[in-house]
Amino acid sequence: MDYVIVGNGGAGLTAARTLRDLDPAASITLVDEETYPCYYRMRLPDYICGWKDRDSVFFVRQEFYQEKDLHLLGGRRVTRVVPENHRVELEDGETLSYDRLLVASGANPRVLPVPGSELDGVVYLRTLDQAEDIIRRGREAKEGVVLGGGLLGVELARCFNELGLRTHYLIREDRFWPQMLDATGSALVEEVLAEKGIILRKEEGIGEIRGSEGKVRSVLTSSGKELAADMVGVAIGVTCNLDFLEGSGVETRQGVLVDDRLRTNVEGIYAAGDVAQAYDPVLGEHRVVTSWLNALRQGEAAARNMAGEEVTLGGVVPFNVIVIYGLPVASVGQDEASAPEAEVIRVHIPEERKYRKFLLKDGVLAGANLVGSTADAHALETLIRRQVKVRGLADKVARRDFDARALVRELGLA
Repeated sequence: MDYVIVGNGGAGLTAARTLRDLDPAASITLVDEETYPCYYRMRLPDYICGWKDRDSVFFVRQEFYQEKDLHLLGGRRVTRVVPENHRVELEDGETLSYDRLLVASGANPRVLPVPGSELDGVVYLRTLDQAEDIIRRGREAKEGVVLGGGLLGVELARCFNELGLRTHYLIREDRFWPQMLDATGSALVEEVLAEKGIILRKEEGIGEIRGSEGKVRSVLTSSGKELAADMVGVAIGVTCNLDFLEGSGVETRQGVLVDDRLRTNVEGIYAAGDVAQAYDPVLGEHRVVTSWLNALRQGEAAARNMAGEEVTLGGVVPFNVIVIYGLPVASVGQDEASAPEAEVIRVHIPEERKYRKFLLKDGVLAGANLVGSTADAHALETLIRRQVKVRGLADKVARRDFDARALVRELGLA
């Protein structure tokens, strides 16, 4: 059996490892534009800040591929998929034949569409090379501006700040991460940022990036204020890598549309990770969920189905966990905007800088936010994904000592 995997991130690497365990004699080839072994993207900010060394970024070492007899084509780009011939074409003209193909091509940062966005000094953070570039620039930069009110935006602001830049952090909304956190949860994060010296500017975007001799010199904000900048960090979302699927017949929307076995509409082709648009049982629709947990889970499920097993994913649930200057923050499942009919239960413990919010629908957990402690995050994700109706759930989650992990064990879901 010949397996080809487009992508060497969490989903692609997990799929390759699973396939090798299931099929010791198979030919397994991974194709990736980067030349590195698989690494943790979420550790890049800590590497930039100097809190972790470079080696800690890697998920596996180069030797792993030899040990598992995995053929990694690094620094190569797929340009076309031809399902009728079971063939993948690479930019350099090489072709690969496959019996089963996994699309795990991930996503790229969304480019800021304003004048000056092409200037030297405008940076994004998705790859190890981009992290290295930010470290290099940070040695000389003095002034930094970051745009992006979500998790990567705040991570970039932390990076700039730790590199010694005077950092203005621009959020286009009225608070940090409003898509997931309410005013109370956002305020706790904003307090920490202020304590660390990050200058937060809410309801402020970038109208223009100004420069001289091709390099960034300042940012003109949406309100007309000019801020000095040697480096501008942009984190306004991602777009799935889908270009090479054009003309293949594989159905795409925001990502590659898959069923609960990670199959596309074209026989023999599967998708997993940040590029896959899978079913969300809470929302009742297909959506792209970009998280390491989902990438690993989808990569394994896709591989098992590619190898002939019949494994269902059980849907995807948004799952984000981050630590912002020592303050743990997690968001799991739906937010209030997408669940206006949900019962909302809040538990605020200000003296401990802790806050929890739960969304319930008829005794079923639909979403949760955790600030100050994220120990229950995985257990809450299990409850949301399994859509288990729990008697007296509202009373349980309202208790200060609520333990989601104990509840999962009690329900036999662990």
